[in-house]
Amino acid sequence: MSTYTLRRFASLGSMLLLSVLLFGCTANIPELDESGLPSHLTVKLQLPKQLEVGADSDFSVEVFKGGEPVGGAAQADFVFWPEGQRDAAVTVKAAETSPGVYSVSHRIQEEGIYYVQSLIDTNGDKVLPTKRIAVGAKAVEQLIAMENAAKPDEAAHGGHH
Repeated sequence: MSTYTLRRFASLGSMLLLSVLLFGCTANIPELDESGLPSHLTVKLQLPKQLEVGADSDFSVEVFKGGEPVGGAAQADFVFWPEGQRDAAVTVKAAETSPGVYSVSHRIQEEGIYYVQSLIDTNGDKVLPTKRIAVGAKAVEQLIAMENAAKPDEAAHGGHH
Protein backbone atom coordinates (compact mmCIF):
# COMPACT_ATOMS: atom_id res chain seq x y z
CA MET A 1 0.00 0.00 0.00
CA SER A 2 1.10 3.47 -0.74
CA THR A 3 1.61 6.17 1.85
CA TYR A 4 -1.29 8.07 0.33
CA THR A 5 -3.66 5.10 0.85
CA LEU A 6 -2.53 4.65 4.45
CA ARG A 7 -3.08 8.34 5.21
CA ARG A 8 -6.52 8.19 3.61
CA PHE A 9 -7.51 5.14 5.76
CA ALA A 10 -6.14 6.86 8.86
CA SER A 11 -8.10 10.01 8.05
CA LEU A 12 -11.31 8.06 7.44
CA GLY A 13 -10.74 6.05 10.63
CA SER A 14 -10.28 9.24 12.65
CA MET A 15 -13.48 10.72 11.20
CA LEU A 16 -15.38 7.50 11.91
CA LEU A 17 -14.09 7.42 15.50
CA LEU A 18 -14.97 11.09 16.00
CA SER A 19 -18.48 10.48 14.62
CA VAL A 20 -19.03 7.55 16.99
CA LEU A 21 -17.83 9.61 19.93
CA LEU A 22 -19.98 12.62 19.05
CA PHE A 23 -23.17 10.85 18.07
CA GLY A 24 -22.87 7.81 20.30
CA CYS A 25 -23.06 9.83 23.51
CA THR A 26 -26.33 11.04 24.92
CA ALA A 27 -26.45 14.27 26.81
CA ASN A 28 -27.57 14.01 30.42
CA ILE A 29 -28.95 17.52 30.87
CA PRO A 30 -30.62 18.01 34.25
CA GLU A 31 -34.01 19.65 34.61
CA LEU A 32 -33.60 23.34 35.41
CA ASP A 33 -35.71 25.32 37.86
CA GLU A 34 -36.96 28.90 37.38
CA SER A 35 -33.56 30.30 38.44
CA GLY A 36 -31.68 28.20 35.87
CA LEU A 37 -30.23 25.79 38.44
CA PRO A 38 -30.72 22.01 38.34
CA SER A 39 -34.03 21.30 40.07
CA HIS A 40 -33.87 19.47 43.37
CA LEU A 41 -36.26 18.05 45.91
CA THR A 42 -37.87 20.45 48.31
CA VAL A 43 -39.87 19.30 51.30
CA LYS A 44 -42.25 20.72 53.84
CA LEU A 45 -42.32 18.67 57.05
CA GLN A 46 -45.74 19.08 58.69
CA LEU A 47 -45.98 18.49 62.45
CA PRO A 48 -49.01 18.47 64.75
CA LYS A 49 -49.58 21.81 66.52
CA GLN A 50 -49.83 20.04 69.86
CA LEU A 51 -48.50 16.64 70.89
CA GLU A 52 -49.90 14.73 73.85
CA VAL A 53 -48.30 11.78 75.64
CA GLY A 54 -49.91 8.51 74.57
CA ALA A 55 -52.09 10.06 71.84
CA ASP A 56 -51.85 9.27 68.14
CA SER A 57 -50.50 12.22 66.16
CA ASP A 58 -50.32 12.72 62.40
CA PHE A 59 -47.05 13.69 60.71
CA SER A 60 -46.61 14.36 57.00
CA VAL A 61 -44.09 15.60 54.50
CA GLU A 62 -44.85 17.28 51.18
CA VAL A 63 -42.27 16.56 48.48
CA PHE A 64 -41.78 18.73 45.38
CA LYS A 65 -39.35 18.89 42.47
CA GLY A 66 -39.46 21.89 40.22
CA GLY A 67 -42.62 23.03 42.02
CA GLU A 68 -44.48 19.82 41.15
CA PRO A 69 -45.50 17.14 43.69
CA VAL A 70 -43.33 14.02 43.58
CA GLY A 71 -45.30 10.82 43.93
CA GLY A 72 -44.19 7.22 44.01
CA ALA A 73 -41.14 7.64 46.24
CA ALA A 74 -38.87 4.60 46.41
CA GLN A 75 -38.60 5.17 50.19
CA ALA A 76 -40.81 7.22 52.49
CA ASP A 77 -40.24 6.69 56.21
CA PHE A 78 -40.41 8.70 59.41
CA VAL A 79 -37.93 8.15 62.22
CA PHE A 80 -38.64 9.22 65.83
CA TRP A 81 -36.19 9.24 68.74
CA PRO A 82 -35.80 10.89 72.14
CA GLU A 83 -33.17 13.61 72.33
CA GLY A 84 -29.76 12.11 73.05
CA GLN A 85 -30.96 8.56 72.32
CA ARG A 86 -30.57 8.05 68.56
CA ASP A 87 -30.06 4.32 69.20
CA ALA A 88 -33.68 4.17 70.47
CA ALA A 89 -35.06 5.36 67.12
CA VAL A 90 -38.35 3.97 65.82
CA THR A 91 -38.93 3.90 62.05
CA VAL A 92 -42.47 4.08 60.67
CA LYS A 93 -43.21 3.51 56.96
CA ALA A 94 -45.18 6.39 55.45
CA ALA A 95 -48.10 6.06 53.06
CA GLU A 96 -48.62 8.37 50.10
CA THR A 97 -51.91 10.03 51.04
CA SER A 98 -52.06 12.33 47.99
CA PRO A 99 -49.60 13.10 45.17
CA GLY A 100 -46.30 14.04 46.82
CA VAL A 101 -47.66 13.86 50.40
CA TYR A 102 -46.41 11.07 52.67
CA SER A 103 -48.02 10.59 56.10
CA VAL A 104 -47.83 8.51 59.26
CA SER A 105 -49.67 8.33 62.54
CA HIS A 106 -47.41 7.80 65.56
CA ARG A 107 -47.86 7.71 69.33
CA ILE A 108 -45.17 8.96 71.70
CA GLN A 109 -45.47 7.27 75.10
CA GLU A 110 -43.33 9.53 77.31
CA GLU A 111 -42.99 13.25 77.87
CA GLY A 112 -39.80 14.76 76.52
CA ILE A 113 -38.00 16.32 73.60
CA TYR A 114 -37.85 14.20 70.46
CA TYR A 115 -36.55 14.36 66.93
CA VAL A 116 -38.66 13.49 63.92
CA GLN A 117 -36.98 12.89 60.59
CA SER A 118 -38.53 11.99 57.27
CA LEU A 119 -36.46 9.90 54.89
CA ILE A 120 -37.54 10.40 51.30
CA ASP A 121 -35.84 8.77 48.30
CA THR A 122 -37.30 9.47 44.87
CA ASN A 123 -35.15 7.38 42.55
CA GLY A 124 -31.80 8.75 43.66
CA ASP A 125 -32.84 12.16 45.00
CA LYS A 126 -32.77 11.91 48.80
CA VAL A 127 -33.81 14.32 51.52
CA LEU A 128 -33.82 13.83 55.28
CA PRO A 129 -35.42 16.86 56.94
CA THR A 130 -35.33 16.72 60.73
CA LYS A 131 -37.18 18.75 63.36
CA ARG A 132 -37.15 18.79 67.14
CA ILE A 133 -40.51 18.43 68.90
CA ALA A 134 -41.70 18.61 72.50
CA VAL A 135 -44.27 16.28 74.05
CA GLY A 136 -45.80 17.47 77.33
CA ALA A 137 -45.89 20.85 79.07
CA LYS A 138 -42.48 20.56 80.79
CA ALA A 139 -40.84 19.51 77.52
CA VAL A 140 -42.42 22.47 75.70
CA GLU A 141 -40.96 24.87 78.30
CA GLN A 142 -37.58 23.15 78.06
CA LEU A 143 -37.56 23.34 74.25
CA ILE A 144 -38.49 27.04 74.29
CA ALA A 145 -35.64 27.72 76.74
CA MET A 146 -33.20 25.75 74.53
CA GLU A 147 -34.25 27.65 71.40
CA ASN A 148 -34.02 31.01 73.15
CA ALA A 149 -30.54 30.15 74.43
CA ALA A 150 -29.48 29.27 70.87
CA LYS A 151 -30.55 32.67 69.46
CA PRO A 152 -27.87 35.35 69.33
CA ASP A 153 -28.28 38.02 71.97
CA GLU A 154 -29.27 41.15 70.01
CA ALA A 155 -28.56 43.42 73.00
CA ALA A 156 -24.94 42.23 73.09
CA HIS A 157 -24.60 43.16 69.42
CA GLY A 158 -26.36 46.49 69.75
CA GLY A 159 -29.31 45.23 67.73
CA HIS A 160 -27.24 45.33 64.50
CA HIS A 161 -26.68 42.44 62.15
